[in-house]
Amino acid sequence: MQTLVPRSTLAAKPGMGTMKGLEQIGSRGFYRLAGAVTVQEGVELVANAIRAAREFGLVDMLVDVTETTGYGAPNTFDRYQMGAVWADAAGPDFNVAMVARAELIDPQKIGVLVAQNRQAMADVFATEAEALKWLEARQRQRQRRRPHDRPDEH
Repeated sequence: MQTLVPRSTLAAKPGMGTMKGLEQIGSRGFYRLAGAVTVQEGVELVANAIRAAREFGLVDMLVDVTETTGYGAPNTFDRYQMGAVWADAAGPDFNVAMVARAELIDPQKIGVLVAQNRQAMADVFATEAEALKWLEARQRQRQRRRPHDRPDEH
């Protein structure tokens, strides 16, 4: 029988209420942005959610923007800006998996490349299942790299 991990909504900042669409399940954050936004608004909202999740001590995050409207396919500059801003928000130790509509994902993943060049661990996927698989793999890698965090085997 599977044990369900409690789900909770995270406060955006102390004293500021909750951030719509940001949830915690276990040590993972989930941010589901929906509705009409410009590319610039979306970039800032996602960056704020990443920062909030890090402040709460979460280890990684799935960001789903498949329900957003109000913009066309991002251009190269938009993708560069996404990668740079989100990498700065995430830092090098926080994994971010983005889920976007397939037609909006750049085949060359320019934004992902920009984020990775800034030492961030990020990728973009067309399905939540793919994104979760990637996050789980990163989490296993992190656990293997930290043998000193495990109990001594004497």
